[in-house]
Amino acid sequence: MTGDIELSTPIGERSSTHRPGVRTSVFAYVTESPEYRAILTVFAGTFFAELTPAEVTARLAEVGTELDESTVTARLEALRGWGNLEVSASVGQVGTVEDYYRRRNRYLITRVGQEVHDVVEGVLSQVDDVRDVSLGRLDQLREGLSALAALDAASAPPGRLAEAVRAVFDPHVAFSAEITQFFAAINQWQSRFDLDEDEFAFFSEVLVGYVGERLEALRRRARPVGALLETVLPRVPVIVDRAADGLAARVAAAGLSSVRVRREPGAVEADWENLASWFLGAPGRPSRIQVLERDAVDAVRTLTQNLTRLSRSGTAGASRRADYLRLALFFDRSDPASVHEIAAAAFGLAGARHLGGAGGDDTDPVDAAMSWWDAPTAQVPVSLRERGDTTSRGRTSRVQDRSQERRHLLARRAEAEKRAAAARAELVEAGAEGFTARLSEPALRELQRVLTRAVADLGPALSPGASGTVILDGVRCTVARAPGTSTSVPTHAGALRVRDLTLTVEPAP
Repeated sequence: MTGDIELSTPIGERSSTHRPGVRTSVFAYVTESPEYRAILTVFAGTFFAELTPAEVTARLAEVGTELDESTVTARLEALRGWGNLEVSASVGQVGTVEDYYRRRNRYLITRVGQEVHDVVEGVLSQVDDVRDVSLGRLDQLREGLSALAALDAASAPPGRLAEAVRAVFDPHVAFSAEITQFFAAINQWQSRFDLDEDEFAFFSEVLVGYVGERLEALRRRARPVGALLETVLPRVPVIVDRAADGLAARVAAAGLSSVRVRREPGAVEADWENLASWFLGAPGRPSRIQVLERDAVDAVRTLTQNLTRLSRSGTAGASRRADYLRLALFFDRSDPASVHEIAAAAFGLAGARHLGGAGGDDTDPVDAAMSWWDAPTAQVPVSLRERGDTTSRGRTSRVQDRSQERRHLLARRAEAEKRAAAARAELVEAGAEGFTARLSEPALRELQRVLTRAVADLGPALSPGASGTVILDGVRCTVARAPGTSTSVPTHAGALRVRDLTLTVEPAP
């Protein structure tokens, strides 16, 4: 090792990457390249481990996703900007300033990034699955309501009362999610007209009978749940008041309004009203169970009609699947010219023909073999777009005088050199005073530039007295091995500490 260098950030400075309240950006990667999902999959299985772009590139290659490190770095920065990843604040022990900034380039997944990834992958992996409905959860709900009704809400211990409330709402939340997804799938299936033989058998032999059985069992088990709810609902205000338990209740009792904690279901009266709306109807408003039954019966009736129509082969109600197969046969047996006519007649799609002018080497940014789908928008000259030709019209414009721009650039360069010379002078003066004065940001950059090269000239030598020197732009920087010593340079960005080394900065002879 060639010494330890640390750069500490002043208290109060925070990264602007994570903006409280902005949460929708964490879903932006879903509509982008699949490479973002592959990168997040690498981080999601690491239990918040820190990875560099090189390590991410290697892990992607192990699973068959070949990307160069520069592309991975750009994808990581994009995910960091969206809030899915963050940069590690720990750099450990480093030997040079370059090592410091290289070690800072370590990423780890954020908590919201982990949760969003789990939700997205769960939805995408199960979107086409048929999920069963466990009516046993209604039995658990009935048992939970019975236990709650047997308790005296005014005198029961708050902890036991809270457990009884959780025993009611846990099965209800799971049941409502399952049955809602199942009947939503039924409503979607009723418009299917392209069934193959296996799907036809599933609908006709399994689904219709299964839905009928489930509706009957659901109706039978929902009645006692509704009766128990009518018994418990008058005591809900007392239950909600005395069953306040858990982290949310303690945060509310402490008056910490800035801390948001998700409450358990059943902690407010609105949760009980929602539970009652599932099993108890009101004048002019049926319960949600009744609405689901009605919608399911309508959907099954439509499914049955479609199945009946699909089974009539050769009659007026012939399957649309056969029509699609016949159309596909037309496409397969036709020549290229006829294929476009068939597509236009069947779907109203015109032929995919693109016309444009030939671009020169200085104006055409992409190769001629690139697909129209991936190529950027072509820049069409105004004369070609409006008149259909590229003939020049009007007088030739005069050669533009760029002397003013040239003088401006020379002045900017002279000013930059002036600022750099002032920064070097400030650095030399601070070095002569033993680095007691606070360095400005330009002077800190000059110090980092000469210090990095001096440490590189020192090399791996560990013997006391070994030194490294560099002369750059009139500044001499010398570092010498001195175990136990430490040099601290105060700056506006923090303190630069050089350990086990002596640091000397002076004018070059």
